[in-house]
Amino acid sequence: MLELLSKIDKIKKVIDNKKVVILFPGQASQYKSMGSIWYNSFSKYKQIFDYINQKVTSYYRDFIDEDLFSLIENEQKLNITLYSQISIFTVSVCCYETLREVFGDSQCCLAGHSLGEYSLLVCSGCISLDSGIDLVVKRGYYMHNYSKNGTMFAVIYSFDNSSIGLLESILKSYNSVVANYNSYSQLIVSCSVEVVDDLRERIKKEFSGCKIIPLRVSGAFHSHLVDVANQYLQKEIDKVSFSKPVVPICLNSSFCYDPLEIKEIMKNQMVTPVNWIKTIETIYNSFSEVVFIEVLPNKVLTNLSRKGFPSNIADISYSVEEL
Repeated sequence: MLELLSKIDKIKKVIDNKKVVILFPGQASQYKSMGSIWYNSFSKYKQIFDYINQKVTSYYRDFIDEDLFSLIENEQKLNITLYSQISIFTVSVCCYETLREVFGDSQCCLAGHSLGEYSLLVCSGCISLDSGIDLVVKRGYYMHNYSKNGTMFAVIYSFDNSSIGLLESILKSYNSVVANYNSYSQLIVSCSVEVVDDLRERIKKEFSGCKIIPLRVSGAFHSHLVDVANQYLQKEIDKVSFSKPVVPICLNSSFCYDPLEIKEIMKNQMVTPVNWIKTIETIYNSFSEVVFIEVLPNKVLTNLSRKGFPSNIADISYSVEEL
């Protein structure tokens, strides 16, 4: 408990007299026992976690066969899309709500990476917590079960706009796409399993010294190869009521305020590339005296900023995890 109280003091110092951008992480940020110390230390965190867990175990047994406590302690299952999404969403929302008063009026914007946009929608008041739970459980289920013919890999390289354009051109000839523009040193590719070996070799030839890292995923997310899963999720999104956010939000590089526009963006989010580079740059260029704070779990987005963005962004990026 004392460690977390010290962490909160550090957060207060970092955000003092600054405009705060809250970042919500996506898949790959999960790890065993994430958030456990927060659950045992803060009643607000425990209250929300228990509520989400009760909803999942009571109403979503056809989708999720374990409670959240078990999942968060099961490293093998936690790395499966079906389970990781609701687990990360839960930890992020609980963390944000626990720190909401600490962030207070300093908040100028919320942004999320892929799955993190669902955490963002709940925390900004765009959708209810119950709707968020429903969509995230079903999103993980559909992505896990209806996207088997694709795969993803990371390309690690010192990119600029020109080399990004060259990669996009190569991918187009393989009917593949950049799924995540994570930073200037990391792009994620989605492609079919049939072309993955040839495509990797082509990229290695064109980008000397690059590293190719296969991702352990169940499909080629943020591409046309998960269109079936997206069609299922669209029907669920259509049922949800969206409201104007109480805190400004940036959805995949664009500031959005209109509920209908937000809803339409989310209906195509699963098949639309994540442009995290443009998201961070858009926000940075829109506010002065700004800092980025990444909520639990982990510090994946913070590391992207520090390793793949100019120093003016890297130097103002923090994670709750490490403070």
